[in-house]
Amino acid sequence: MQKIWARSYVCNAGINFLIYVVYFMMMLWTVSYALAEWDTSMSVAGLASGLFMAGALSTRGPVNRFLDGLERRTMLFVSIAAFFVLSVPYLVPTNLYLFLAVRFLHGVAFGAATTAVSTAAAALTPMKQVGRITKYYSLGVAAASAVGPFLALRFVDENALDTGALAASAMALVALLLAFFVQLPRRTVIRRVGDEEKKPVKVENFYVRRALGLAVLAFLGGLCYSVVITFLGEYAITSGLPAAGGVYFFYCFAFATFLCRPLSSYLLERCGRDMAIYPSLLLIVVAMIALSITTANWMLLIAGFFFGAGYRTLITSCHNLTLRCTFASHAGSLRSIYFVLLDLGIGFGPFLLGGLVPDYGFSMVYLVAAAIAFFGIYFYYIELGKTGRFSAERWEEERLARGN
Repeated sequence: MQKIWARSYVCNAGINFLIYVVYFMMMLWTVSYALAEWDTSMSVAGLASGLFMAGALSTRGPVNRFLDGLERRTMLFVSIAAFFVLSVPYLVPTNLYLFLAVRFLHGVAFGAATTAVSTAAAALTPMKQVGRITKYYSLGVAAASAVGPFLALRFVDENALDTGALAASAMALVALLLAFFVQLPRRTVIRRVGDEEKKPVKVENFYVRRALGLAVLAFLGGLCYSVVITFLGEYAITSGLPAAGGVYFFYCFAFATFLCRPLSSYLLERCGRDMAIYPSLLLIVVAMIALSITTANWMLLIAGFFFGAGYRTLITSCHNLTLRCTFASHAGSLRSIYFVLLDLGIGFGPFLLGGLVPDYGFSMVYLVAAAIAFFGIYFYYIELGKTGRFSAERWEEERLARGN
């Protein structure tokens, strides 16, 4: 029986964890660094942070097609080496425009590296253990979502931004060294389907309205998430709160993520789809309002737990519903659209909402985020909820109509 905790798997999981720690840490670190180094506007500082996700988004096209032509181990080395090389320029102060370019290219490398790591994990995992291993990797990302912001807040609070850049490069280097210990099976070449064998795709089946509606909800959730992961450090500083408060926020966020992953599946299957979507959006509204009026660490703690529970349940539920509300032949395309809109929300949210900070302050940013989540409740009801499209009866009818 193939061992799942062999050296290659453990090293690959370690690479995945380190890459996501760097991602979460640098999203928060970048804003403080741009403000301190160039005294730029909050909107531009948010853009510098969000360009990372814009770069990652670009890997869903030509970069992934290039990586697909490489052997798995080569793909792993190339992508992680690029991730490390592009983390080095943070150590050397440049001008703002070069910094923005580095952020975008580093995001490209991040997207390629996460693709390579997930491909390696699939190659190393026995088919019977796929669900279990996916859960372990998800837990690693959740842990990184607490460790990364924790490190960033420490560096920002101690005014040690250069040390933060050094830590990011060091973790990327460790990830590259771990790649030497990952042994992967060679890729099985599968004959490509010729153009004459491809089945035509109907536009009305490809752009399924329900799936696009769920992707819009993911976009709104991404907007809310972006202003938390990007601006919380500066918000804590300007509000006079100690760095520990921000750390507690992300600890509670990670704990709620661990807790709510199985809960979201239970709500979807046992309590109805509406009971998963509506409460998750409402929790995000409450968390954003709590952030906007916070004056003590205990309020950050509550906001972190509510936001972790709401955001994780929303993203997991919308993803599951996206895959189940369309034909299997189009599931991959609709899944891509879903993650494209989610990444767009995370990438450009800081730039779009950061412009409110100079005139209205961070509290207004989080109140606007609360309004966005509240609009999500209205949008879901109008577009999906009131039609009963996700009722068990409707799904059973569609299943029978497809002959599944």
